[in-house]
Amino acid sequence: MHLSFLLHNTGEAARMASARFDPARIADRHAALRAEPARFSRAVSRGLKPRDALCRGGALLGGASTGQDLGRCDPKGQNRMTRAIGRRASPAVCTADCIADSAGGITFDITDAARPDATLVLRRRAGHADGTRSAGEDEVRLPLTGPATAIGAGRTRLRAVLPSTVELAEGHWDIYAGASGDQPVRPGIRDVRALIDRVPGAGPVAARVPYPTADGRLALRTWLRAPHAEAGTVRCEPAGMSVEGVLYGAELGEHARAEARLRGGDRTHRVAVTGRGGVFAFTLPYGPLAAGPGGPGTPGEQRRRWDLWLLPAPDAAGMRISRILDDIWDKRAIHVYPAHSVSPAPGTYGWLAAPGYTHDNDFCVRLDPAPEPAPVPTPAPTR
Repeated sequence: MHLSFLLHNTGEAARMASARFDPARIADRHAALRAEPARFSRAVSRGLKPRDALCRGGALLGGASTGQDLGRCDPKGQNRMTRAIGRRASPAVCTADCIADSAGGITFDITDAARPDATLVLRRRAGHADGTRSAGEDEVRLPLTGPATAIGAGRTRLRAVLPSTVELAEGHWDIYAGASGDQPVRPGIRDVRALIDRVPGAGPVAARVPYPTADGRLALRTWLRAPHAEAGTVRCEPAGMSVEGVLYGAELGEHARAEARLRGGDRTHRVAVTGRGGVFAFTLPYGPLAAGPGGPGTPGEQRRRWDLWLLPAPDAAGMRISRILDDIWDKRAIHVYPAHSVSPAPGTYGWLAAPGYTHDNDFCVRLDPAPEPAPVPTPAPTR
């Protein structure tokens, strides 16, 4: 492949560099070598260099696991290893580059998926945030269209498009390829720059972020909210926090409130909300959240979590305050705010309070037991 092509196609250059040092491929080479130590040793004893011995023994080494020729030597003695050296007996894994647009659509460019009836399958996992599951809503099939584009080394690329007009229920969607939807898809280059600080259009707020799973597969995190309260700037002070945000699909009325709801309990705490139209702001003190029965050291009181809701009017249903209009699918370790000590009285153990996000990117306040009791003020010396 020409250097000029790589200079103008940085994505392809990145994929080639990644594939060259893929740990799975290197492990397969060593496993194949260990499978035929006698053959390799005899070749070396006849005077061949180890590199040439591996090259000439490629067919045998490859046949032990895949039945395919691993490599050949050209007249100059150079080793031309093919992609068969990294193949396994399990179903092939293809790679998907994806580009997200600000409207909510996603384009997938799939490598090594050029086969009859090629399809990209999005399958929703069980255990969704909304608690629903319907067979008709939990699988979406997108055709992989061509013509197939050759990208070198016998590899091809097809494209699938997920339009913003296709509604996806909220949750995690695993992505597969193949006519039966059983071929895993690896994440390639994810261009999600258009998702940063995006402003949704009219109607329900839909957010979609492609991401790599813990086991190295491609998945899609989706949200679907109507109406929606998007958290923005958060300012932390020793006594509490101030939050600003934007409201979509509704407007603030008189006596709007923000409500903290204790997870696993029936306690709530409300504070006034200021703002106009689609902009809201409120200040939430930590003291009321730390007060009440129980406390650090009490059985069942290892920690407290308060979920935050916005009530735009006294008779309106509450909506979760979340942050979903960006490119971060899980903010728990990304948006980390300072914790402040909250103690009922000097000399007693209290809480460390800090705002944060849940695994669904919903806003909350976290109270964890303080490691040390609150300091007792030293009385001023008398004269």
